[in-house]
Amino acid sequence: MTDVATLELRDAVVRRAGAALTAALSFSSAAPRVALVGNWSGLLDALTGRAQIASGSAQLFGRPWESALAEGVLGLGLCDPPLPGSFTATEYLEHAARLSHGSAARAARDAKHTLQRFGLAELGARKLAQLAVFQRRALGVALANVTSPPVIWLDSPLQGLDGAAADYVARLCVEAGASSRLILSAALPNAPSAERSLLEACDELFLLERELLVASGAPSRVLLASGRYLLTLSGTNTAGYESALREAGCVVTPRAQAGEYVVDLPPNGNTDVVLDTALDQRMTVLELEPLHGST
Repeated sequence: MTDVATLELRDAVVRRAGAALTAALSFSSAAPRVALVGNWSGLLDALTGRAQIASGSAQLFGRPWESALAEGVLGLGLCDPPLPGSFTATEYLEHAARLSHGSAARAARDAKHTLQRFGLAELGARKLAQLAVFQRRALGVALANVTSPPVIWLDSPLQGLDGAAADYVARLCVEAGASSRLILSAALPNAPSAERSLLEACDELFLLERELLVASGAPSRVLLASGRYLLTLSGTNTAGYESALREAGCVVTPRAQAGEYVVDLPPNGNTDVVLDTALDQRMTVLELEPLHGST
């Protein structure tokens, strides 16, 4: 099924209780290793039942977003979820596997194989409450793999880790993607690190800022610092918006198409100034695309 999209969104809007609807997202990737950088919590919540796809559609490996976990299409490793501290690592994996397919004997085999595969056998008898953070992260990678699903999603597995601990968990993440498609989600890494290297090793990266998909493509290109954007917006106060951006230190160049600009951010600036100014001036940003090279 190499032609099946790893994930595909078509005008997908997420609704969470007590929160506004998210902006619609549309993109598709069949890459074997996909990086999602930014705040993707809305879509993660839709996977776990804390939110729902309110309109549009979202699929993982050809299956509806909301049922991907239950159908065994996706293995999910969340960053620092609540853990039953009295469980051993083996019991934890067995419990998850049995919930997935219902067989106690198979769950025991799954747990043992997964711990061995990731070199975690020595943690098998340890209580979860006794594990260090990096060990719990390693167990999270194992948990996502315990039933060998076709797609693995690891959310921020290296968050807050550095040095040997980060390198160790990063190696496990690479191993996780050896036999399954891999989705990695994380905040934007601003400096060289094990996390940035892990993201750069992916085949395709999607960058989300304030619910806008602002860039996609090869990770080495998307993560390259860029201060020039193609901006498309709608609203009546274009003159006020242009003036406010210039006052904020941006260089604003209108293009032939109405409502379209090339915006050069000030040194060390980020796209928050573009989005915040739009809110202040009651304008709507329709697209914000990084530009590379000449315009």
